[in-house]
Amino acid sequence: MTVGNRISTPIFLLLTALAGLASSCSSTPPATAIAQAYYDLGNSWFELKKFDKADKAYRTALSWDPKLKIAVLNLARTKAEMGDPAAALDLLEPLSKSDPDNVVVAQYNAWLLAKQQGPAAAADLYLDLAKRLPGDADTQFNAGLCLSEADRTDEALVSLRAWRALDGKSWQGLSLLATVLDKVKAPEAADVWLDAAGTFPDNDAKRFAPLAARAKDLEAVQLYGDAAKAWDTALALPQGPDQPRGEAQFRLGSLYLLKIEDYAKGSDLVIQAWKSGYHDADAWKALRSNPDLKYGMRLEADLKLAEVSP
Repeated sequence: MTVGNRISTPIFLLLTALAGLASSCSSTPPATAIAQAYYDLGNSWFELKKFDKADKAYRTALSWDPKLKIAVLNLARTKAEMGDPAAALDLLEPLSKSDPDNVVVAQYNAWLLAKQQGPAAAADLYLDLAKRLPGDADTQFNAGLCLSEADRTDEALVSLRAWRALDGKSWQGLSLLATVLDKVKAPEAADVWLDAAGTFPDNDAKRFAPLAARAKDLEAVQLYGDAAKAWDTALALPQGPDQPRGEAQFRLGSLYLLKIEDYAKGSDLVIQAWKSGYHDADAWKALRSNPDLKYGMRLEADLKLAEVSP
């Protein structure tokens, strides 16, 4: 849905097109040529993000040639960029009825409906597009996203697996696929989270979230050593915004205390977690009362010494 080509001087484009009108009249009706000139001008304004000017140019083009469908499409997109997706959908409705097999019109319709009402509302439209465009990675991703938002998990998984086979490289797609796999409790989710983490440089704080999700999945399937490595890797990253580092420290510490039996590391981590602000009463209670905790009295003494009072 690329709209036009960028040029530096939109008015020059229009004047050039109009200047050549006389020579083109023998083969192109004057109204059609003028409409095309204003359409090209609209594209240029759109690329420059001058949407009010693009809107006027596209409407002028259509006043000269009401059958210029591409101008209707680009006018609809302009309306959406101006914050009026409802008007954009109204513009597309006649095209959708007159040309229901037009894939481009269907793509605009789906995009605009998702923009106006949210991804879940466009789930059926994107599912239809995914069937019509099985080789288009973006369409498969959008279908997976919208179906997931509509809680149609099995259908979302089909589209996202298709996206991964076609492309499969973006953080957004991999994290969405992993999230859907988590919903169906698929063991492969942990590996997909690791692939998502791998889309960032090793020291990028954005790796924290997918690594934490992988660690939780590994815990769920009782791969405690692998989970501890994932938590360790996540905690070694630079601290970024909205990182639940206290929870990560607590979970890693709990693994060392309960499953890996390394008391020194475990006790140090849970104390760090408290000082980081992780004060979840239920989590602390579950740890202190867990029958797998072999050094409960020692832990209580160390917590008291460190002035930790969960």
